[in-house]
Amino acid sequence: MLRRMVPRQVMFMSVMSITRIWDFAPHNAFTDLIDYKQTLFCTFREADEHAGGIDGTIRILMSSDGVTWKPAAHITKKGIDLRDPKLSITPNGQLMLSMGGTIYREGISHGTNSYVTFSDDGVTWNELAKADMPYGWIWGVSWGDREGFGGAYQLTDPSDTEKPWILTLVKTLNGVDYEKVTTLDIPDFPSETTLRILPDQTMIALVRRHGNGWIGTSTPPYTEWKWSDSGTRLGGPNFIVLPTGQLWAASRLYVKEKDGMHTYMAVGRMDRKTYAPEIVLPSGGDTGYPGMVFRDGILYVSYYSSHEGKSSIYLAKIQPHPSSPE
Repeated sequence: MLRRMVPRQVMFMSVMSITRIWDFAPHNAFTDLIDYKQTLFCTFREADEHAGGIDGTIRILMSSDGVTWKPAAHITKKGIDLRDPKLSITPNGQLMLSMGGTIYREGISHGTNSYVTFSDDGVTWNELAKADMPYGWIWGVSWGDREGFGGAYQLTDPSDTEKPWILTLVKTLNGVDYEKVTTLDIPDFPSETTLRILPDQTMIALVRRHGNGWIGTSTPPYTEWKWSDSGTRLGGPNFIVLPTGQLWAASRLYVKEKDGMHTYMAVGRMDRKTYAPEIVLPSGGDTGYPGMVFRDGILYVSYYSSHEGKSSIYLAKIQPHPSSPE
């Protein structure tokens, strides 16, 4: 039934399996996934609710085969609510974990900073450090040959979320210190941004905003951008580049049904201008925020969902079918 609600043209993939891999905290959410030294690492936030409540902590799981998972690390910061962890591999081969950290007092946010830590094995991590990031909260880092790039977003007035938000493209050499590349000219509250750098050095951005998400492209030095409406509203968007050059994206999906708006987890084809969800994974309610890895011909997608009663972490294995690159 759900697939008929999703815009689609041709099915290019099929779901092989869906597994719940973690549900031990009251609320488990906001995932990311990476293949590091032939081991899959899945990270996410543990807390008691979506936001606020007890301070969130960051859990990391590891698996050699994508089937059996075990805890690898648990990152905490006293007095700081940690959330939205993102994994990347630096040019020197270290595993990097970035995240937001918010101070709450009586349930009111007093600002979010970016925090980072590094590891050589995904198990032992350096002390958590606050990033030198004067441009807001960076939502993940994507590395080129020597520089890392990310989209940092901030509210012009934290006390009034209806005032414009600013999205800044930033870069780093060490993952800790950041400098501005350009302000991304996107209206309607741009926020969560995933970046990828193609072999020809073209950078692609997938950006959440109010209304449909936007897709942008740019070439070095990444100060001039071309933007397109993706055609789909996004939540926690992510995408990867397959060896064929195809782009695959995943995001929370918003579907208007008879009894109101519903949310699901969806995966689909993307190009430099549009994203079309094609498969809806078992999901519902509080859901989304996928991690994506392509390994041995299989697309692995981590995500969270509350469709089985509590917010838990799931892993989907998806088989892409051959088709021509873009």
